Amino acid sequence: MTYLLTRNIVAATVPGLSTAVGFAGFNLGRRDTRALDGLDKATITRRATVAASGRAAWRGQVEGVTVALAVLIVVHLPTRGFMVDWLLPLAPALAAGLARQGGLLSARLTHESAKASTLRPVLNRNPLAEGARH
Repeated sequence: MTYLLTRNIVAATVPGLSTAVGFAGFNLGRRDTRALDGLDKATITRRATVAASGRAAWRGQVEGVTVALAVLIVVHLPTRGFMVDWLLPLAPALAAGLARQGGLLSARLTHESAKASTLRPVLNRNPLAEGARH
């Protein structure tokens, strides 16, 4: 759609690729957080740990290859110049990195915390406070 409006391949490619790898990074960040939440249990087995780390490595490779391909596409655009050759290839990588961190953060913010009344009362370990009571 941007190309139809601007008739500029650079103006269409860079935002399009940045948006695509941004969505992928956000989704992979949420998946990483969900996988980490599954490992928080006390009865985790070695097999589950190896399986989770294998899936995390696979997600990391997918994100890295996706960003690398987006950067290569931007680098090989027909337009030349400092901006197109050196600065604009950083846009998809920056978008993917920020979106991944946003996915990690958004998945953490959706967790519900325990009510304060269900927590154990904290004992006062201050010896001066105990001596003042007696």
